[in-house]
Amino acid sequence: MTAQTLYRSLLRQAKQVPDYNFRSYSIRRVKAGFRKNQHLQGEEAAAAIRDGQEQLEVLKRQVTIGKLYPSATSVMDSPDSIVS
Repeated sequence: MTAQTLYRSLLRQAKQVPDYNFRSYSIRRVKAGFRKNQHLQGEEAAAAIRDGQEQLEVLKRQVTIGKLYPSATSVMDSPDSIVS
């Protein structure tokens, strides 16, 4: 798996997190992690990608658990929260 594919997969999963706060945190965490590791090369980059794949599996489990046990809709997720 390439770094770009991993990045897209992580963002895709992060956007599926049902809870607004966890979703925002996940998206920020993915972007910050890739910014932090963008200059890695060789073995360090390979290790970072392996770690990212493990984090992707964790995120997939979090999404599944979040869908099994839904919480109340956040004010930020409601359509009435959009101010014109």
